[in-house]
Amino acid sequence: MMKISTTIFTAMSLVLAGMASTAAAGDHSYGPYPAYYSEECGSCHVPYPPQRMTQAGWEIQIKGLKQHFGTDASIDAPASQKILAYLVNNAGVKEKLAPTEATARITKTHWFVKEHGTMPPKGKAFSDCTQCHTQAGQGDYSERSLKTPAGWRRGG
Repeated sequence: MMKISTTIFTAMSLVLAGMASTAAAGDHSYGPYPAYYSEECGSCHVPYPPQRMTQAGWEIQIKGLKQHFGTDASIDAPASQKILAYLVNNAGVKEKLAPTEATARITKTHWFVKEHGTMPPKGKAFSDCTQCHTQAGQGDYSERSLKTPAGWRRGG
């Protein structure tokens, strides 16, 4: 009797542990972000989750702020070093998160294209996550805060 109870308890524990890790894996909550990151990068666009691009991608982004997608987004050296340290320390490591072009656009990574396709909803831009991910500014990209336009399907 004791052996059966122990076996059942062990099996239930494994099932519950698996459910907990599945819930956390699909959560898509990355914030809150450090204030210095949110204030500096978030002053022009939503602060992107550092986990969604590799260290190499973030290094390209920060080193290229003088020509940041057509804008001079330069910041002083101490702020740049602090933000870069945060990004690379929290960067993703999977190949699907690596930049696929010289500009290191997060919207061109294999992961992003798989999740969103190549065409944003009509009248919207992939670079403004808050258009669909209503809580993106706080680092919440979960399904509960997702509001895609009616009829939109991942574009090809």
